[in-house]
Amino acid sequence: MRDFSMTLSERAAAVLSRFVVTIDGPAGSGKSTTASILASRLGLAYLDTGAMYRAVTHAVIARGIDPGDAAAVSELAATLELEVRTIGGKTTLFLDGKDVEGDIRTPEVSRLVSPVSRHEGVRRAMVRLQRFAGSRGGVVAEGRDTGSVVFPHAEVKVFLVADIEARVRRRLEQLGRMGIEQDSDAIRRNILERDAMDSGRALSPLLRPAGAFTVDTSGLTIEAQVALIEAEVLRQAERISAMAVAPGEPNPFARSAVYYGITKWIVHAVFRVGFGLRVYGREHLRYRENYIFASNHLSNGDPLVVGCAFDREVWFLAKKELFRNRLFAWLIRSYHAIPVDREEIERKTMKRLFDLLGEGRSILMFPEGTRSRTGKLGDLKAGLGFVAAKSGVSIVPVCVTGTNRLFDCLIRRRKLSVRIGPPIRIDGERLAENRKEEYRILAGMAQNEIRMLADEQEI
Repeated sequence: MRDFSMTLSERAAAVLSRFVVTIDGPAGSGKSTTASILASRLGLAYLDTGAMYRAVTHAVIARGIDPGDAAAVSELAATLELEVRTIGGKTTLFLDGKDVEGDIRTPEVSRLVSPVSRHEGVRRAMVRLQRFAGSRGGVVAEGRDTGSVVFPHAEVKVFLVADIEARVRRRLEQLGRMGIEQDSDAIRRNILERDAMDSGRALSPLLRPAGAFTVDTSGLTIEAQVALIEAEVLRQAERISAMAVAPGEPNPFARSAVYYGITKWIVHAVFRVGFGLRVYGREHLRYRENYIFASNHLSNGDPLVVGCAFDREVWFLAKKELFRNRLFAWLIRSYHAIPVDREEIERKTMKRLFDLLGEGRSILMFPEGTRSRTGKLGDLKAGLGFVAAKSGVSIVPVCVTGTNRLFDCLIRRRKLSVRIGPPIRIDGERLAENRKEEYRILAGMAQNEIRMLADEQEI
């Protein structure tokens, strides 16, 4: 571990110790070596998510299970005991108490890991483990979807790329160090097949997280690519630490008009005492920045319940039909409702949103577009990504539960809760040329975070 006392401020060093750094990319792009060295230099834990899927694949092979049998493979994945240990400075994966580092790197495992990892049950089980491992921060996680699915809120999201010849050479060297001989043509075929499968799968495909720090490693040494990423991590540590609000410090973005603050307190008290409302994750808002809060949508009561959970005033979109009654329209406008056509947001409404965000205000959006009839989260509209990318304002994912069953919450048969996730920050200057695709990916990242918050509620 390096001594950062000469390069980072004390606050930045403290923030860095809680960082999540993700390194994604295709097979052979240098993820594992880069991530392990970077983690060591920064004093963070190294999380090899790909090794977890390899461990499941190894167990599938060892037990003679058909890799295409989704039910059997998913059931197995949910019962496996995986543990990452650091021994002698080296990270080692244990499966059911046995060191399997050598067993999971064989060509047979490499050939079958993509078919095994595409099953929803497998990914759900592994993502839960990965989220738990990184729940307190202080990790460098590498894989194929760590920045887009597992940790969309990571402070630094890196995406490595490399040409096919460089990737084949690296895989040959990796296997050689393990005493495994393999033909270069066979490795090339395996890498290309995995690329096609990983990028084409419907669930958690390999993709570049929106605004990721992209590094082409084809002509770089390991030392050079680690140095590039380390510099980016240190830069972000200083930037984010400058925004952090220490306990007891006032936050200029957490301000409310007197009438708004009093009303919010009353509404929160009613829901807390009467319906058992619990709010989790307010600590994620202690930064000098405004937010786009993106919540799931269960009922017409969501703006009240979700809005009273924040430390600040929020403006929110409401369907224009609610403004037909003049008295009610006056009331909800007083509490920052903005009329919107659910079919298409008008230009003047969009301008209003950008004006508010530019003034440092925060807005609440329900980007599914309509209430969920089943309670399950639907796809988020790409408009969320557009507003966030264009404004440069961070997205804060929010998951509300129980608003569609308030009577059950009243008699305490169901939980009424609001879970606030960490901000998803992106660098707008690093968006890819295909902006529409970037907006879609960014909305998908927020969707994955909301799903994780809902998953936490179920555990």
